[in-house]
Amino acid sequence: MLTFYASMGFSEWIFADVLHYSGISWATPFFSFVILVALGVDYSIFLMDRFNEHKDWGAGQAILHAMKNMGTVILSAAVILAGTMASMYPSGVLSMLQIATVVITGLFLYSVVLLPFFIPVMVRMFGSWNWWPFSRAESEDNAVGYNQGNHYTM
Repeated sequence: MLTFYASMGFSEWIFADVLHYSGISWATPFFSFVILVALGVDYSIFLMDRFNEHKDWGAGQAILHAMKNMGTVILSAAVILAGTMASMYPSGVLSMLQIATVVITGLFLYSVVLLPFFIPVMVRMFGSWNWWPFSRAESEDNAVGYNQGNHYTM
C-alpha cells in the first residue's frame, strides 16, 4: 500500500504539475493497484520462502541470508518488469503512460527502498513471531505429515 500511494502521488505530480495534464485518468489507480499489489505479494513470497527455509536460525541471520540469496533475483525481476512497462511509453495513450509510470515508480520503491530496508527491520522486530502460527521447533517432516520413522501418516 505504501508503494502504491507514493507512486500515485509521484505520478500525479509528474502528469499534473510537470506535464500540465488535468490529472491521473480514472483507470490508472485501479490497474496500477492490481499490478503493484500482485507484484509486492509475489516478491515477498520469494523472500519469505527463502527466510522460512532457515527456521533453526535466528530471525536476523535467516533474513540476512534470504536477502543475500533472493535480493538479486527480486531486483532482476523488477528491472525486467520495469522494462516491460516502459514499452507502453511509445504508444502515446495517456492512461497507459500513467499506469506505466505508477508501476515503474512502485517497482523502484519496492525493490530499492521497501524490500531491503523495511522488511528486514520488521522481521527483526517480530523475532520468533515470524514463524507464527507454526512453531519454530516444528520440523518440516512433521509439518507435512511424516512421523518419526519417516513413514507418511494421514
